[in-house]
Amino acid sequence: MAIEISAQGKGVSVITLAGQEANNFLYTKDLLDLATALTKCASDKELRALVITGRNDMFCGGRVGAKGLTRASEVAEDLNAILKVNAALNALSVPVIAAVEGKAYGFGFGMTAQVDYAVAAENAVFSLPEMSHGLPPLIVFTYLFRFVPYKRAFELAVTSRQIAAKEALDAGILTEIVPAGAALKRALEIAGQMAAFDPNAMGLLRRFGRQSAELHSSHMSEHAVALMSVMLAERNAAH
Repeated sequence: MAIEISAQGKGVSVITLAGQEANNFLYTKDLLDLATALTKCASDKELRALVITGRNDMFCGGRVGAKGLTRASEVAEDLNAILKVNAALNALSVPVIAAVEGKAYGFGFGMTAQVDYAVAAENAVFSLPEMSHGLPPLIVFTYLFRFVPYKRAFELAVTSRQIAAKEALDAGILTEIVPAGAALKRALEIAGQMAAFDPNAMGLLRRFGRQSAELHSSHMSEHAVALMSVMLAERNAAH
């Protein structure tokens, strides 16, 4: 199972991304499982705060999509797994804290950006490598500009370069940096503090804050999938 949920007590749970291979890649099925896990958390009446982390000091090396799809509808179905995760994440009424060690690439980068609070180890590394594979990261762009100025986000996407935790913090992607190996411990501390607040007040704060910041746009996300689906299907068919 690539997605693991564990209750920590006092209203705090942890979702661990236990993906594929050493880099902790997530395949389409893994993303669907993650969306299901987030939806399950949303129905947990005792949950007050949620932490997302990765296994073996590796947050997430990115998404691995299905190969060789030549119909836009097939590509869209594959990409829609990302939208299901993002929608389920946004629908939660509890704060979500990321605990990042190792790499946060592609999908991992996007997950770190769109949670409510992001803690990363000082030696964590972040990247949007999609363009190096000929894939524009349009879905990430639907919310990334809420945190990062357009020119910086465009540069990160078009170069696919790796950035250190300090630069990610300065760019607005992270909330705080901790020593290597301490991200989960710190995230649990933050989750415990948030879980102690009145749940209705916290839920209202999260919902209103995310709506005001326009962090989630189903319209723009669907538009991104439509554009990418046609491009990728045509490219795959040509090969």
